[in-house]
Amino acid sequence: MLPLATAACLGLLFGPTAPIATRTGAVTMMGREKLVGDRVTFVDGNNLMMQRKVTKGRELLAEKLSGVKSGKVVLVFDGKKGEEGSNSGSDPQMVVTYGGNEHGDGRVSADEWIVEALDEAVATTSEVQVVTADKELRRICQRASAKTINPVKFWRRYLPRLKGLKSDYSNTRKDADE
Repeated sequence: MLPLATAACLGLLFGPTAPIATRTGAVTMMGREKLVGDRVTFVDGNNLMMQRKVTKGRELLAEKLSGVKSGKVVLVFDGKKGEEGSNSGSDPQMVVTYGGNEHGDGRVSADEWIVEALDEAVATTSEVQVVTADKELRRICQRASAKTINPVKFWRRYLPRLKGLKSDYSNTRKDADE
């Protein structure tokens, strides 16, 4: 008889993608150990700010994105020409990519930074989301098994629910005295 972990990995007992508990809070899915309930959301900051009715300015946008209750939010901005890269904060983590020299040589775009971080995030996290309208980045994310979210939909629908400001549409009874 095969050990349970080997049998499940072979898909003999539960199918090819069934998770197997390996240690507290972690599961092995498709040969990779991932933390249960972890979510990372990468937000293409410049792309989000280009949308109508979205807060403009790096710090103001980061302030609006703070307080998301489930998972980690990484807000990534394109660095301006001559701007050094930076990584600050934790709610959300704000990354400004290297803007290159004064002519823009050696510049790293937010899209490139997200693609680089994507492989590690997909390998170690149970759910990875990328908020962008960039077609090429969406295509790369979908190939890497990351969920893509349209910036307008994220701003109007997802963000209020992630912060607990809107109902999650669960059927809960309202008390008469409310």
